Amino acid sequence: MDEAAALGIDLWDTAGRYAGGASEELIGAWLCNRPPMLTERIRIATKVAPASLAGDRETLFDEKYIEARLEASLSRLRRHRVALFLAHAPCEVTPIEMVVEAFAAVLESGRAERVGCCNIGPEGLTAALDAAERLGVRGFDWVQNGFSLLSPGADRELRAICRERHVAYSPYSPLAGGILAGRYRRGEPYPPDSRMALRPDGQTLSGQTHDALDALRSVAGGMGASCAAVALAWILGHPDCASPVVGPSRSAPHLAHISEALAVDLSDGDRAQLERAFAAVPADE
Repeated sequence: MDEAAALGIDLWDTAGRYAGGASEELIGAWLCNRPPMLTERIRIATKVAPASLAGDRETLFDEKYIEARLEASLSRLRRHRVALFLAHAPCEVTPIEMVVEAFAAVLESGRAERVGCCNIGPEGLTAALDAAERLGVRGFDWVQNGFSLLSPGADRELRAICRERHVAYSPYSPLAGGILAGRYRRGEPYPPDSRMALRPDGQTLSGQTHDALDALRSVAGGMGASCAAVALAWILGHPDCASPVVGPSRSAPHLAHISEALAVDLSDGDRAQLERAFAAVPADE
């Protein structure tokens, strides 16, 4: 968090279900133990998960439920309001009108500047936006979905809706779970502490993925940059993307890849080369 503040990163992403609320508690403690001149510019995005995400198909994702979770999040964060308040996922058991009205109530109360939804598809987003228009209330104006150079054509329909209806599109996992960091090499075992090595399904990367990663290494090498920095620079320069959610590395400096990415200037030719290479990667990787 100290590194993020020093870099000028002023929108921090968390959620009520991350480590059972511990993520929000740690951020709240940091905010209370730093000078106001530093913390006043930090804006927080947090999320509320519908009970259905944990398999409960009886509890509605309604105003009463969302109100209680928001108050708990604000208490852990030690703040009276947040910049973004997001549904962690759509709820299949609650009418969309009820969900939209609940989030509109949060906006009306002044405890969030904007509201939105994560992990949503084009039909779900359209339904939510249309419901808000019918009800005459402010609706979702922010989407947070997984998106990266690994699948440059993903979410194409959803991103088009966001452009047309003035909804911000914020991608998470821009390094595709570490695949775009360049740690995995053809014919070599995965590093023992890597995500691929720890996956219980034993998934391997395809030849097309390794071909695309070779292209990424080529572009990065020509610029004297890391693969992670180039992959992040691609998403930072994407016209559809706002405020990508980038996680820290485990070792200090924790945000070196972000600092490096901010200095990378990809040409149109570099971007086209990378997109051609990764367009051939199987959709399930």
